[in-house]
Amino acid sequence: MSPEPRHRDAPPSLSILLTSWNTREQTRQCLESLAATVPPDLDYEVVAVDNASRDGSADLLARSPRVHLIRNARNVGFAAAVNQAYRQARGELILLLNSDVAFHPGALSTMVTFLRDRPEAAGVSPLYLNPDGTFQQHYVQQPSFPASLALVTALRRVPGFRQALHTFQMRGQDFSRPRRLASGSCMLLRRAALPAHHIFDERFPVYWNDAILARQLDRAGQQLWMLPDAVVTHVRGASCRLLGPAIRFRHLLGSLVGYLRLTQPGHRVALFRLVVLIDHAVKRICGRHVQLTLADLRAALRGDVGPLPDGDIRDWLIVFTRTPSTAEADQAVITESLLDDPDRRLLLVDPPAPRPRWRSRITPIDDAAWHLTPPTPLPFGARWRTADTVNRRFAAAAVRRWLDRQAGARLLRLDDDTARPVLGRVGEDEVLPAARRVPVRQRAGRD
Repeated sequence: MSPEPRHRDAPPSLSILLTSWNTREQTRQCLESLAATVPPDLDYEVVAVDNASRDGSADLLARSPRVHLIRNARNVGFAAAVNQAYRQARGELILLLNSDVAFHPGALSTMVTFLRDRPEAAGVSPLYLNPDGTFQQHYVQQPSFPASLALVTALRRVPGFRQALHTFQMRGQDFSRPRRLASGSCMLLRRAALPAHHIFDERFPVYWNDAILARQLDRAGQQLWMLPDAVVTHVRGASCRLLGPAIRFRHLLGSLVGYLRLTQPGHRVALFRLVVLIDHAVKRICGRHVQLTLADLRAALRGDVGPLPDGDIRDWLIVFTRTPSTAEADQAVITESLLDDPDRRLLLVDPPAPRPRWRSRITPIDDAAWHLTPPTPLPFGARWRTADTVNRRFAAAAVRRWLDRQAGARLLRLDDDTARPVLGRVGEDEVLPAARRVPVRQRAGRD
């Protein structure tokens, strides 16, 4: 970790605590919007913590004149990074700010004025919009026990549990007026309402730390508000999606178990664990995808969230090829697929074999590409459409099992109808259209 930054003598009115992990473009937009929205008479500082980003985010922050940067040598998590920045902050007002938040004009001054005019309020959050301009529900709620079960199991389909989940998600509620709500992604807090040396409980590195903070402030009689007149755009999950589904779900579930330990009696925590285990077993028996292995699930149910990824977090481009692998064919599709974005990783998935095969095989091609030979349960897939669909879905399951152990978002490229049976089955974040020069693959495979 680099030495702690040195501050100016006069303390500012506002300290902005900015956390960053591989969101360079969002960080740039955040800093630009911040400079445009800060009132001219407001003295502020930005204390930024970068969690060992690999995309140039830290260098971008280092070049910003208002930023005091703390570079971490590893990813310590959101809660610990916020606490690091807080211990260096000097302002009487503290703004918790994710790097994927961009302010609309006047948003920050509206929040500052609200706190100054309302001494009984401990904090305030803005109205969130998605990048397309639609409303985003991103506010902290304290989940009921049925809502907690519905959040992570198939009980969400049962009417009573579904209603509890919808209540927790605040579906259909009115956000056009100030309300007693808050969100840790962008929350302006009065320092006097906070502990002296930390804001978040670091046992909750990614999820539920803001719910714990809101609960602590509420129990102390402190009010947290949401203002619809202060508007921000939020790219939800810009960093979290890079964790990969399995790591993300283990953190969500493990931290939820920790939250329930603090808020529910012991018999309910035991019941929660039992229901989640039964849900996992039923999904496995029915052939449904499960997010975690049994060992990871048991660890999460003990409250063990596991490590955060600290290595390669480049996006995955998944290409289901139409001809068996050859060195020349692989190189052709690597060149074509990485043409638009060389910073991606590529996973090439062979078509089903003509005869049954029960195991997958993963072979590295280079530091940016891997080749997966999937299992093939049914013969005659090349001539029988139903068998081909089944085989490709088995291939998608093999891809998902392997990728669930890797960090990075998933982009599925559709070359033609051969990829359509796998849609939604590899946990893809995005589906890309066909590549511009797909016939290269066909020619290379035949030459």
